[in-house]
Order: sequence, then C-alpha cells, then structure tokens
Amino acid sequence: MSELEYTKEKLKENRENMLYKKLFLITHKVASIKQEKTKGVPYKITSWNAVHEVIKKELLDQKILVIPHISEHSKEGNLSIIKLWADIIDTETSQSIHVGDYIGYGIDQSDKGCGKATTYAYKYLLMKLFMMEVGEDEDSEFSNPPVIHNKQLGKKESEDII
Repeated sequence: MSELEYTKEKLKENRENMLYKKLFLITHKVASIKQEKTKGVPYKITSWNAVHEVIKKELLDQKILVIPHISEHSKEGNLSIIKLWADIIDTETSQSIHVGDYIGYGIDQSDKGCGKATTYAYKYLLMKLFMMEVGEDEDSEFSNPPVIHNKQLGKKESEDII
C-alpha cells in the first residue's frame, strides 16, 4: 500500500468514527441538571427546559443534530403513550446512528397529552444517551409507589400496555 493510499484510508477511518468521538465528548462535558420544584407536585422534577439548556450548547459545539421520530402512539382515556426514537447526525460528516426506543406518557384531558408524552420521551432519550446527572436518585425505591400487577387490575398476564 502506498503512502497516499494509507493516508486516504486513515482519513476515512477517522471520518467514520467522528460521530462516536463527538458523542463521547458531549457525554463527558455535559453539566449536571438541577431538579426544580413545581406547583402541584410534591417532589422535584427534571424539566425539559433544564435538559435542553444543558445539552443544546454541547450539540451545537460538536455540530450534532438530533431528529426525533414517533414510531407508535396510542390514547386511552386521558393517557397518551408514545414510542420515540431518534437519528443522531454529525453535520460535518453526514454520519448518523439510530437510537431508541423510549416510551413517554402524557396525561391530559384535552389535546396536550401527545405533546406531553413526546416531551417526556425525548427528554429521557437525551438524558440517558448522554448519561446526564440529576440532583437526587430519580429511581429511588423510597419515592416510588408499590408495583401493581395485571392480576390486581383485573387484566390477564398477556395483555400489553402498548
């Protein structure tokens, strides 16, 4: 292999791995998120605005574009459920990857349930993809209600939520 061919091959390898390197950098540069107290909820929450504020600058610096896609949605009473995935695109190399699926739930009496579910799923996609820290352990055993099984709800074990 000539020196020119070797150089071209190395440049191609570097270009192909660039997206993963950029995602790695974002993951390690992203700041922690401060949970906020909100009206009507007895605990602190991680808002979309807090996640967006922390991640937007890092995505811009690395020239990364995130395009979310809803693959499934349903509505049962006032509960909207969506499944979301995203394309992560390096705008400098056009390299992309597919990440997902993330589930979002939104409860609303009017037409805002799907939007709430989408925001919830997209927020968690970003938080988990970039391993974002939140103030306290969000999955604490002490703050979660007990599990209710399908039998307790009068459903068969084979019935799926989505």
